[in-house]
Amino acid sequence: MKEKTLFKLATICSLAGLVVLFLISEYSDVKKIDVGNISRSDVGKEVRVIGRVEKVSDADKVMFLEVGQQKVETISVVLFKEGDIKLKEGDYVELIGELDEYNGKCSIIANAVKVR
Repeated sequence: MKEKTLFKLATICSLAGLVVLFLISEYSDVKKIDVGNISRSDVGKEVRVIGRVEKVSDADKVMFLEVGQQKVETISVVLFKEGDIKLKEGDYVELIGELDEYNGKCSIIANAVKVR
């Protein structure tokens, strides 16, 4: 093949790849959910929760949180620490994780946490 043809083919493939990546990122967004709307049918789904830290229990490599929203509802969150994470009661956080059921109650196994 000629260099010109290879260059055109590489450019077209690159642009097509960028379009596909953009579409994947737009449609694979994690569903934001309110704590009061979480049900057992959501167990196993990946969700995003934004709320206030109500309680923190910090162990060596794991952190347990109670995160609440405007109403009285709270949810338990398990966060396996990979670095020095500083969270305290009253912090507003955005969590992404998988809903799980433990002792008959829904909880979140957090993959990511961001202080807002």
